Amino acid sequence: MSWRALTFMWIASAIACLCAWSLWTTQTTAGGIRLEAGFTQVLPENAVPWSRVDRIVITRSPENRFEFVRRDGRWFQTHPFDFPVESAQVMEVVDRATALVAREPIAGEEAAAETLRKSAGLDASSPSIVFGWGDDQATIRLGRRLPAGFAWVDLGQDRSQPRAARSSLHDATLMSDLRQWRQPMLFARADVECDRLVCESVARDGSSQRLEVVRDGPDWKVVSPIATRADRVAVERWLDALARAQATGFVVDRPTDLAPFGLAKPSGIVEIHSTVRASDGSGRLVAEQLTERLEIGSPIRAGAQERFARLANHPDAIMEIDATAVAAAIPPTLLMIDPTATGVRPEDIRAVRLEPLAGDALRIERLGADWQISNSSGTRPAVSENVGWLLGKLCQHRAAEIMLRSAPADLVVGRIIVESFDGREISSLSVSRERNEGRYGFDDGSGVLRIFSPSLGLSFDSRTYESPPQQ
Repeated sequence: MSWRALTFMWIASAIACLCAWSLWTTQTTAGGIRLEAGFTQVLPENAVPWSRVDRIVITRSPENRFEFVRRDGRWFQTHPFDFPVESAQVMEVVDRATALVAREPIAGEEAAAETLRKSAGLDASSPSIVFGWGDDQATIRLGRRLPAGFAWVDLGQDRSQPRAARSSLHDATLMSDLRQWRQPMLFARADVECDRLVCESVARDGSSQRLEVVRDGPDWKVVSPIATRADRVAVERWLDALARAQATGFVVDRPTDLAPFGLAKPSGIVEIHSTVRASDGSGRLVAEQLTERLEIGSPIRAGAQERFARLANHPDAIMEIDATAVAAAIPPTLLMIDPTATGVRPEDIRAVRLEPLAGDALRIERLGADWQISNSSGTRPAVSENVGWLLGKLCQHRAAEIMLRSAPADLVVGRIIVESFDGREISSLSVSRERNEGRYGFDDGSGVLRIFSPSLGLSFDSRTYESPPQQ
């Protein structure tokens, strides 16, 4: 084929496309009814007080309807069941409806208009959006799509005027999965109002494991699987991870059987117990106990890290969570245990008693800004820097390993007792050490053994605290 023939074909194709576009913009397929030039808003200005809209109903079919209601400035799905949603998603529909423009209404005989409505897919069963405020509402029905980013719309039977509009509203409501508008955040109260955290999981051997920590004033304590001090930083890290945990998607609503999702008997659960205080109608402060519970099911497929899950407060929605959310919900138990030997601040200590199994017992006591040593040889000044070195090992050094057991009796080398300023024993430790100058172990009687490396260099010898520390 010659270049001249090719050029002629390209020119002919371009003219055909222009003619087709011109034909589309000047007539419809319904009996040749003419579309007027120009666009106007589908809902006239001031027809809907958009700032007052507090109810939106999106109906795709009689069995596929979603209703959203605004409460206290936030949007919630109320049908098919109650669930908080991302307000930005709902407001996107409001914005698109506000800005929706269409060709001018088509003038013609009622019979022709009825033919147009049928061909446009606009009848009583058409998808629709209802915007409600107070006792009033406005409806936009959504018809068939048209080429070039257009679609048919109508304002309902009382104002039936099929119009070719931009398809932006169709895209937002008919092309998206409305379930994904739901708020993905798993926990709303993983914060300072939390009083208790509970986590249960199934180990690889099939045994059940339970981790429970409760608030103890400004600190936390572990009460299960063993009663001991909790690592406040680790618990706060756990709360922060739970606050950031999100669902990656919503899978199915109201399943008839939970077994396929592993939720008939969840493999893991996490609960946040909170106390919320608010004033009642009479101005009195009322405390209310709230519980948030996440149930974790089976992997979404064999070998996958993602799992099915659901919230006990919204049990009708089965969601998917990723490995990050699973790890946030079920942390290793040992990470929650305070790794320091005493869990006491150095400034809260008045005296330390060192009682080796073999040798002379020693008492180191604060005397104003200084320290003194007392044993069978008498009382004498201690070097403050050396005592600070000891307190740092007891209060600030973190264990290299934690075990839920007591130290073997044949490895125990002595005891360390810490006293507060009112004379109470605030920590009592059994000290053990592996043979051949191995690792140290501290047991505070809770059944937790905190193990430190040999470099800890703990000494029961009074001379250690009377001379400058060795570098």
